[in-house]
Amino acid sequence: MPLDNSNVSVQCKVFFQCLVNESSQGISVADLNGKYVFVNPYFCQMMGYSESELLSMSVFEIKAPAQEYSSFEPTNITNEDSVVQELLQRKDRTTFIAEFASRNISVADSTYVMRIVQDISKRIAIEQTLVNNEQRNSMVMKIANDGVWDWHLDTGLVEFDERYYTMAGYQKDEFPPTFEEWQKRIHKDDITHATNCFKSYIAGTTSNFDIEFRFLCKDSSYIWIRGKGKIVCRDTNGDPIRFIGTHSDITVQKEHEEKILHQAHFDSLTFLPNRFLSLDRLSIACEEAKRNGELVALLFLDLDDFKKVNDTLGHDVGDQLLIDAANRLRHVVRNIDTVGRLGGDEFIIILGGLKATKEVQPIVENLLNQFRDMFVINSRELLLTTSIGIAFFPNDANDSSELLRNADSAMYAAKECGRNTYSYYTSQMNECAQRRLSIEEQLHGALTRNEFHIHYQPKIDLINSKIMGAEALLRWTNPILGNVPPDEFISVAEQTGAIINLGQFVLKEALAQTAIWQKSFNEDFQIAINLSPRQFRDFQLINVIKDSLTQANVHPSALELEITEGVLLSGHDHVKKVLTSITDMGLKMAMDDFGTGYSSLSYLRTYPFDVLKIDRSFINEMTTSMKDKSLINAVISMSHALGLKVVAEGIETQQQHELLRILGCDFGQGYLFSKPLPVDDMTKLLSNSFDFTHIFDT
Repeated sequence: MPLDNSNVSVQCKVFFQCLVNESSQGISVADLNGKYVFVNPYFCQMMGYSESELLSMSVFEIKAPAQEYSSFEPTNITNEDSVVQELLQRKDRTTFIAEFASRNISVADSTYVMRIVQDISKRIAIEQTLVNNEQRNSMVMKIANDGVWDWHLDTGLVEFDERYYTMAGYQKDEFPPTFEEWQKRIHKDDITHATNCFKSYIAGTTSNFDIEFRFLCKDSSYIWIRGKGKIVCRDTNGDPIRFIGTHSDITVQKEHEEKILHQAHFDSLTFLPNRFLSLDRLSIACEEAKRNGELVALLFLDLDDFKKVNDTLGHDVGDQLLIDAANRLRHVVRNIDTVGRLGGDEFIIILGGLKATKEVQPIVENLLNQFRDMFVINSRELLLTTSIGIAFFPNDANDSSELLRNADSAMYAAKECGRNTYSYYTSQMNECAQRRLSIEEQLHGALTRNEFHIHYQPKIDLINSKIMGAEALLRWTNPILGNVPPDEFISVAEQTGAIINLGQFVLKEALAQTAIWQKSFNEDFQIAINLSPRQFRDFQLINVIKDSLTQANVHPSALELEITEGVLLSGHDHVKKVLTSITDMGLKMAMDDFGTGYSSLSYLRTYPFDVLKIDRSFINEMTTSMKDKSLINAVISMSHALGLKVVAEGIETQQQHELLRILGCDFGQGYLFSKPLPVDDMTKLLSNSFDFTHIFDT
């Protein structure tokens, strides 16, 4: 049956009308003067007008007043398929950006312009957001100073931005953008690690990519790089095909980390491993020795009389001496050994991998020889020796801590042997260390428990054989340790600082007793009291002396303070100031143990002493040794020439006594006259017999 053309035409019109009405785009038709002749529902909805309102308007009436885009202009010429953007204004006065696609159409011999209209406000906003994000990311990257890389895994090419090149001193694209070229510039010690990290992340065996490595600069130096990245694209099989990341220059950060790490593990003066690192290496050496069935020798070194140098010549000289000593230690040991500084003038040397103890002997001998050579500091020659304690693991200790303690004990034994020597650890040394620890423990609180008392040893005027005074000597009786000899507890008290309170106790007690004896027996009775180096450095010393004299009502001339050479080595300026204050008060100053130090003569010339005490070691041999007799004679003559009185210590025989009288010695002490006595016995001695004339009649 033939088609009904009129019916087809009607159906097409209906179909077209349906398409236009249901379109999700605005459609409008206007004549060449811009007057709307057709609008679809979506366009009406877009503009907020009804169909009838728009058909009574022109295209120019919907244009926003402040037009920022191209404007509608009446024209007989319309660019076919042209796309433009316009700022339109809705009925409610709000505006939006629209995109028009225009096309000329002819209807009944008349030309019209049909426009497809879209609201692109959201698209523009998204595009602007993307632009802003890109600008922000670019700015962030510039501020962070990072380089960006984009690795196309499927082609092997790597895109690098300009900063990636310039941070290492290269020009943009100066080397080919390939993975192989990147590998060439990684430090040889880091290439394996960096490559494995890449491969592990790409293979999925690690969940993140964050590595550090050294990268070759154009000037052949290296910078530290931190690389971070993420896979951003995979193919249909899930395999990565795009890998993007950044490179950051962390050289300064690394330098700071290394500096902090070095400071935490190495001594800032000598650059030797410090106590922390040294003990860690000692622990490792002991573990290795245990596994391998070998020995570890620990050498504990202490510089002899280093404090004298530090105090007399200053800390600058002392520091340089420590540096030179450290260098000498380095040159003696093997490359596998560790030389460390524990602090102060204490060093350790860890000798590992030993098969027998005898392997240590030549090393120790070499060490001692190194220190027997003069040190030259600021054109000054100084002789400084060392004492060495030696302990072996596992022979002498079960672990590194015990090994250190035992080597320390052996070092103290070397000191007691005369210094400038070495000593191997023995179990007896451990007993001595335990004894010292017990003394330190019991010393705490002993004064408040009234465990201390004073003995007095008479001082005899050798001219008239009368007691002219006494020396106050501290004694300690502890319920646990018993009677503790002064040569044991005084050094511990000095080290712990307890000597300050003990010294004040002796001063007050002895002066109070002196006042009693002066009143009962002899108003000219004198008391001698020892001052330790630690007491002498106490800034309250002068005030304590003044207060004690005032409380006891004893004249300053009755008090004689005895100091050793060690006191004078505690610092010239302070020493002179204190000695001046003491002499200004009218007290007497005595140089104790004269002859045992290397520079006592210079001290006699420098400081205002009143009395010199000859050490008992010279008195012992004076009747059998012409040298000792001549020395004593010279000391007495020199002292008298300097206006000093002389006291001889340790007189035990009448022959010694007689010879000292002949040589002109002024005063004497010793068992020939009396041992140190408790206060009651000393009082009896003073009341029963005030002189020792009977000694000459024997």
